[in-house]
Formats: sequence, C-alpha cells, structure tokens
Amino acid sequence: MKLLQTEITPFINKSLHIEFRDQAYLYSPLHGRPCYHSHPELELVFIIEGYGKRIIGNNVSFYEPGDMVFIGSNVPHLWLSDPIFYEKDSNLHSKVIIMYINPKIFEPMLAFVKEFDGVRDMFQQASKGINIFGKAKDAISEKLIALTSKTGFEKVIGLLQIMHLISISKDRNFIDNNELITPSVQYSDRLIDVFKFVNDNLHKALSLKEVAEVACMAIPSFCRFFKSRTNMKFSQYLVDARMTHACKLLMELDKPISEIAYMCGYNSGSHFCKVFKDHTNQSPFQYKCSMAKSPV
Repeated sequence: MKLLQTEITPFINKSLHIEFRDQAYLYSPLHGRPCYHSHPELELVFIIEGYGKRIIGNNVSFYEPGDMVFIGSNVPHLWLSDPIFYEKDSNLHSKVIIMYINPKIFEPMLAFVKEFDGVRDMFQQASKGINIFGKAKDAISEKLIALTSKTGFEKVIGLLQIMHLISISKDRNFIDNNELITPSVQYSDRLIDVFKFVNDNLHKALSLKEVAEVACMAIPSFCRFFKSRTNMKFSQYLVDARMTHACKLLMELDKPISEIAYMCGYNSGSHFCKVFKDHTNQSPFQYKCSMAKSPV
C-alpha cells in the first residue's frame, strides 16, 4: 500500500484545529477520498457514528461508535467505512470529531515546563497509537464536543485539559506495540508543495503555469487536481490567501494601504481595495480602524 506523506497545517492554516464531520462515509476532506497517509500533526479521533476498518501503524482492526484514539506524529493511518456506507442508496452516516495538533507549536512549551512532563511523555507514546476508553473517554468526549464551538484561548486551555486527562488516565492502552514498519512505497503530497510555494510568494504576481510546474503537472491536469482536493479553483484559493495575508499585515504594520497592496502581490492599490472589500465587506482602512478599536 502506498503511503501519502502530507501535512495538515498548510491546509487549515492553524496549529490547533477541531472539527465535527458528518459524512456519508468517513474520509478527510483534505484528501478528497480515503487514503493511507501520515502527517507530522498529532490527531485525536472520536467516532460518534459509523463503523468499519482502521489501520494505525502496523495494526489493522475494526472501529465502531464510541471509539477514541490518539495518533502520534507521522504514524501511518487510514479509516475505511464498512462497504455498506458506499452503497448508492445507503442512508448511513459517519459522524466524527477530529482534533489536529501541530507539534512544532506545542512541543517547545512542553519541553521547558516541568508540569507538562506527563503530557510530553504521552506525545511520544502516541507513536504506538493510544486507545482511550471508560470514564476517560466519557470525560474527553464531553470536552471535545464543547470545544468545537470554542475559539482562541478557551480552545488552547481545552486542549491542555484533554492532553492532561489522556496522560494520567489508566483507561487507555496501546494499539500497536510493535516497532513501526514504514512502507517502502511513499510519495509526497504535491498540494503541500503548492501551498508552501504560494505562501512564500504572495508578494509576487503568480501565473498558473509556474504554480502547475511546482506540482509537476500540465495546467489542465493541475486545475482538475486542485479542484478535486480543495473544492475550489486555484484562482479563488490565491485570492483567499492574499486577503488573509493582507488582514495580517494591516493589523501588524503601520504602513500605507498602497504598500500593503504591493506586499500582497497587487500593483494597483485601487484593485486591491476592491478585492479586499469584496472579500471582507470592509475597505482596508475600515478594517484597520476596526481592529485598532477591538478590545485586547
């Protein structure tokens, strides 16, 4: 089985992400279809509805409603709904809550705060996959459901509470105690290369041709590939990325709007202002003023 080596953070542009998925069958919207993959982000999965087969590391087993697992960094895994979920007239649903944690953000904090020793050890143990059950699962599932509607500091506090509960719980075991065997056939995610290239070059005029070349594809093939993976055209993604970058610069820098426009790849300040207003319903000046007035 081929292993897709990918990343989650470039897709969601967040170091901590929690989402509820209600799907006909279980799959990651970031991949477009179920696939055997790994990523540096740690992953907590809670199955609310659905059943099927899962592969975590070298272990192949079945999952069902109520299952909760914590998967470590770069551990190969795959969730496959039972074949009945793929049938044309099936009314079954897969419902799941998934949390992604970027270790680059949280591991430095864990390394220098002694009180997090147990959480740091648990992160390392997660390379075996951790199955969580009993009272610990019940407590964590309640917090996960609540966290799907939280933002900012409350989300981070909730994450730390959940990680602490896993680290101290006796209601857990390892899914795979064997040494991880990495598949010999691996391939990198070309979409991640595209995201990184775009983010590194938002200040430039980017042509579809040069972006397609990053993915080693012809333009028509790249357009189909990008749409299938993201459910949007590349042109839409590029505008969204530029506007996200513009909002960040407007908040952080005290520079003229024309200079912010240039830093976001726009040679025309008036065109930048029009696109920005279409995107945010505010002019760049109004946005900057509203952020300045926001309470700390």
